[in-house]
Amino acid sequence: MFDGNWELINGPDAHHIEILNYSNQVNVIEGLFRLLSGKFGIEASAGCPVCPNVTALKALHHTGTLFLLEKPGEFRESEVHISKSDGTIVYNPPTWTEVPKHMAEFEAELGSMWAKVDVLTVAAFTLWKINWIHPFKNGNGRAARAFAYSCMCLKVGFMLPGQVTVIDLIMTNKPDFEAALGVADKTFAETGVVDLEPMKAFVERLLVEQFQSVPKPDAAPEPSEPSQS
Repeated sequence: MFDGNWELINGPDAHHIEILNYSNQVNVIEGLFRLLSGKFGIEASAGCPVCPNVTALKALHHTGTLFLLEKPGEFRESEVHISKSDGTIVYNPPTWTEVPKHMAEFEAELGSMWAKVDVLTVAAFTLWKINWIHPFKNGNGRAARAFAYSCMCLKVGFMLPGQVTVIDLIMTNKPDFEAALGVADKTFAETGVVDLEPMKAFVERLLVEQFQSVPKPDAAPEPSEPSQS
């Protein structure tokens, strides 16, 4: 979860801010759910008929990177790349000038698929596409996770229960997440068609784990013997 490449501050204080921001981001996710479900309702078989938009993504990014980036919630204005700890570049996202176009296309594509696909497809697509575009200077992963989780709650029509969430579990299963992203990136680069099946399977596994973390109700006390008096 912790990052060492922030603009305003790094080190222990930055890590503390990240924790505070994550707590705030959880509240924003629920606020977004309340807004869209309250305005547009929940359909029994399809959840909320309206999906979050890019404005919501920017709000989630702003909350997650407040006091860490100079321009939280704003698209990047420079080139970025993804590299390993040894400096090896593993991915070059689209140029910063292309970001607005790609984000508009992302919003349109999500809106088009929203009512036609299941919750796992929506989650897999949003996790991959936001990371593929990499629209922000930093904090793309936490914004993508928060946005995808918001979509999941809205698609099922309720705030997902559990003591740990898919957001948390992605970070504790990072190698598997990066492997699924790698498959999606590779197939899209080679064929123009993205293979989201590994990402869908990954999200499904984490969703099951989240549901398994729901606290079980206390066992009902056994009936007492009738009084013999």
